[in-house]
Amino acid sequence: MISRMGEAPSRRGTLAERLKWLMDNRHPDGTGPSNAEEVADRSKDIAAQLGGPTVSHQTVHNIKGEKVSNPGLDTLVALAGVFKVTVGYLLGETDLPSKEQKSAQGSQADVGACPRPSAVSLAARLNHLFDIVHPRGRGPYTNEEVAQAVSARGSGISASRVAALRAGTWDDPTSKQLQGLAEVFGVPVPYFFDDDIAAKVTADLTLLNAFKEAGARKVALRAVAELDEDALTALVPVIEHLGRAGKRQRM
Repeated sequence: MISRMGEAPSRRGTLAERLKWLMDNRHPDGTGPSNAEEVADRSKDIAAQLGGPTVSHQTVHNIKGEKVSNPGLDTLVALAGVFKVTVGYLLGETDLPSKEQKSAQGSQADVGACPRPSAVSLAARLNHLFDIVHPRGRGPYTNEEVAQAVSARGSGISASRVAALRAGTWDDPTSKQLQGLAEVFGVPVPYFFDDDIAAKVTADLTLLNAFKEAGARKVALRAVAELDEDALTALVPVIEHLGRAGKRQRM
């Protein structure tokens, strides 16, 4: 869904639409980048200052022209750094940060850095999902089962690639592969990049497992019956989130 001038694309928009909007509207310090070459040059400047991946002008052209819709993680991180947005925004998982949020991000954000998950942290978070999200009544998923489930969602990945991600020997999955992994385990894509979101998701999944292990359904029903209306209203989003996580565990 293409937005009007000045409005960021909605989450239903494509990666190409979000990149076009950023190139037209999100100029660092009121100047460029405004074309693919400037985006590429800016990514090189950031990499020289802070390290991290770069993006070529041809890749920018191809994404903007909708010739590439499934770039790798390195490309997404480089673009996010240039425009001072999150990878989650580029993937349509989150909105642009508000002015208040941007002003609170500090000097690191002003430089244009976008934290890239290391192979170790990406592997650790994926392995944690394998450890904590199980099919009902059995142990963890196998690499083959996860690869098949991701591929069934149109995000082809082999069992050997899943194993490499878990071992930290490969750390550049495509955007669709990341989205497929997130769907299989019932977590948002930013779980793999954002420490705060990862902590919240981990806490929710841990709580869900604790309820299951305690056989807490009856206990929870008795407790809910004693809550007042305000407490019930506050509890609804938590129950809905845990329900979605539980549904994924029954995949």
